[in-house]
Amino acid sequence: MVQIHPPLPFNIGNSTVFKLRKIFEHTADAGIIAEGSNLSEAFNEASLAFTEIITGGHLPDSKSDFKVALKSNSLDTLLVNYLSHLIFLFDTENFLVSKTDLIFEIGKENRLSGKLEGDIYDEKEHGYGVGIKAISYHMLEIIEGPPAKIVVVLDL
Repeated sequence: MVQIHPPLPFNIGNSTVFKLRKIFEHTADAGIIAEGSNLSEAFNEASLAFTEIITGGHLPDSKSDFKVALKSNSLDTLLVNYLSHLIFLFDTENFLVSKTDLIFEIGKENRLSGKLEGDIYDEKEHGYGVGIKAISYHMLEIIEGPPAKIVVVLDL
């Protein structure tokens, strides 16, 4: 089992912060449970949990942005493609998400578009947890809601 540092749950100063996302450990993997009043909020929470896994619990400031536009016949594949896109942005641009503004069109062909805000990764500034290699379909769950809920496992 991979140990995520710092151990879960993350401590943020002396304050208690209510999050709509949880990170759970899974054999050689980590999982995310993200909730929101709609799919956009749940995807945002999943994005933030993704960043927290890489940084060890820290979220960067919003200093730069990237556009995103994806489509898929299923919501499951759309989620996997979206999180894989976050891996691609981290691996190629060192970009970490701190906020999203996503728009969904649900239908015969599901579409996700919008803006990702964040910062270029700097280990000294943002910290280090573990790297994310891939997204798994194992245990994948999407509930459109409301409330919306996402469960996804990440290969570390």
